Amino acid sequence: MRRDPLDARCNNALGLRHLRRGEFNEAEKLFRKAIERLTRRNSNPYDGEAYYNLGLCLRYLGRDDAAYDSLYKATWNQAWAAASYHVLAEIDCARKIWVTALEHLNRSLRFDTDNLRARNLQVLVLRALGKTDEAGFAASIHLATRSAGLLGAAAERRKTCL
Repeated sequence: MRRDPLDARCNNALGLRHLRRGEFNEAEKLFRKAIERLTRRNSNPYDGEAYYNLGLCLRYLGRDDAAYDSLYKATWNQAWAAASYHVLAEIDCARKIWVTALEHLNRSLRFDTDNLRARNLQVLVLRALGKTDEAGFAASIHLATRSAGLLGAAAERRKTCL
């Protein structure tokens, strides 16, 4: 940091440290420094992690509008798209914008089909929209996915024990 105060990796890492400690204002400053470096020559940086982390930080600060913008920017990068769409759906649910929340959850699940939290939220959103049949179907898929994951993990453990 002494050699390069705008180093994106260092600022992002230190921002995460402050975020985990609940020091949100300090974290926000560091994430913004990281984004400043990442977007110096290209408005769409190669990595969306700093945008995602800034979005989480702003959400903790209660600034959902700014968080929404930052999280949308993080969806540019496929590595952070699933997580970003999931948090966007959570914000939509808090605002009771159920149709948009469902759209964001579907996008999140396209990138990460094993996200059980997104599947749970999807069932809740479908119920809020009055789509009980679809909610039941989504719940059954969720349970099948969850049990398949647990059975697969148990089978792997059994193989290593033999």
